[in-house]
Amino acid sequence: MIVVRRMLLAASVVQGRITERQLPLAERSFPGISRFYEGLRDKPATFLQLLWAFEGRKYAQPVRRKPR
Repeated sequence: MIVVRRMLLAASVVQGRITERQLPLAERSFPGISRFYEGLRDKPATFLQLLWAFEGRKYAQPVRRKPR
């Protein structure tokens, strides 16, 4: 019984899914992440995916356009 209870507790704590209710907490650590999330057409399933996309913006190469 104790083992089953521990497994259920662990399963409820470690989900990794992000919901809009959790965004204010994420916003405290990553300012601007809520606005970034709202602007995404395809929403990430997990917080880690959201964080990778949010942080990846800093390292993306700028698109160079030919002068007219």
